[in-house]
Amino acid sequence: MLDTKPFEKKSITCAVIVTYNPDLIIFSRQLNSLKGQVNSIVIVDNNSSNIDEIKYQIGGFINSFDLEMHLICNKNNVGLGRAQNEGIKFAESKAVTHIILFDQDSILDFGFVEGLLYSENQLLKQGIKIGAIGPTYYNENTGEIYPISKYYGPFIERILPSDKPIEASFLIASGCLISLDVIKHVGYMNEDLFIDYIDVEWSFRAKSLGYSLFASPISKMKHTIGDNRTSILGRSISVHSPLRRYYLYRNSIYMIKDSKILLGYKIREIAFNAFRFVVFLILSNERRKYFKYSISGFIDGFKGIKGKCPHVYN
Repeated sequence: MLDTKPFEKKSITCAVIVTYNPDLIIFSRQLNSLKGQVNSIVIVDNNSSNIDEIKYQIGGFINSFDLEMHLICNKNNVGLGRAQNEGIKFAESKAVTHIILFDQDSILDFGFVEGLLYSENQLLKQGIKIGAIGPTYYNENTGEIYPISKYYGPFIERILPSDKPIEASFLIASGCLISLDVIKHVGYMNEDLFIDYIDVEWSFRAKSLGYSLFASPISKMKHTIGDNRTSILGRSISVHSPLRRYYLYRNSIYMIKDSKILLGYKIREIAFNAFRFVVFLILSNERRKYFKYSISGFIDGFKGIKGKCPHVYN
């Protein structure tokens, strides 16, 4: 067990999980992995087609978990950012000090939350202003450990976690421990983006206010990044659906236009947007659909259109 005596006050954690048509087997594993690690769980569902099964599954866990569990059911898919904010605001109404954001496919290793709190405490004792603490991610199927990204102008260093927390330029939202005091200062997640880049925008916003972001090597979590991954010219990249590419391109333009985002990051986005567009136009089995959603994403990004995608293409 980690030595948590240095904590000045008792940390009370609430897991905020956003669901949208989750795989029920993976969702069950996720809930099991949270048992004994957090004080409460709030699940925000974005109008899943299998909501009855989700409710049944949660009902079974409520009877076996010695913690509070709450389910918020949205009548429509309101987007990831708004759903995360609904969960955060619910946590704020309770006696909670920290929230931990989770996607529906993230499964925690033993001691995950304790490790995040310990890492936060050690960094705070060094006088570091902490915005968020993220875990070390790995692919359950391949055992691949995902490196931490740190930007130096337009160049990126990918660092594999070792024996101490690593400072990151931004953190993936799932698995992030954030103090509610930090939320009060930095603000909620950006609902205008709907999905994609929400964690990047919040990370840069926090850094613009003087906060630092770290990844802890002692907290590990199974997490899948992207629908699939493929290797192009020795580089592993995520493969997304045409609709997700709309959000990725549109919100990437939002990042490029945002004054809080570092210039080096913007340069990389411009370069890789062109690269991804060409590569996926070649690889996609739905080239016509992919092209339409991609072009609409670029155009809507420059127009400043936000929220849910207004287009439906066949």
